[in-house]
Amino acid sequence: VGIEHIDDLLADIDRALAAVADAKNPVVLDAASQAYYAKQFKANCARCHGATGDGGGDDAAMQPVPPANFRDRALMATRSDGQLYWQILKGGAPRSEMPAFGPGSDKSWSEEKIWGMVAFLRTLTDAK
Repeated sequence: VGIEHIDDLLADIDRALAAVADAKNPVVLDAASQAYYAKQFKANCARCHGATGDGGGDDAAMQPVPPANFRDRALMATRSDGQLYWQILKGGAPRSEMPAFGPGSDKSWSEEKIWGMVAFLRTLTDAK
């Protein structure tokens, strides 16, 4: 991508993020799906975000950007479900090492699975 196209690319990303930021999560977890996403979180997220989602996983100190603390109510109040969805879909915050989980990534999670994980992350905030 040439320098002249970077501004256009960034504008496209901003438009896509704005479009999803207000999206409402269509997934409601029942006991079985909550257990499923707890296993997914442990397998894919806990080494950085911590077993309880507090951001203190074994690999957290090695990250250039600290992993999010999903148990922090103040932080989570600033993140819409759509924003959490986008970060899982495309990868974490700029300069973080969180991989993308969306279609076409190494994980290639479906939309429904990403929304399910967003719903699970909200349970970590409520677990205090």
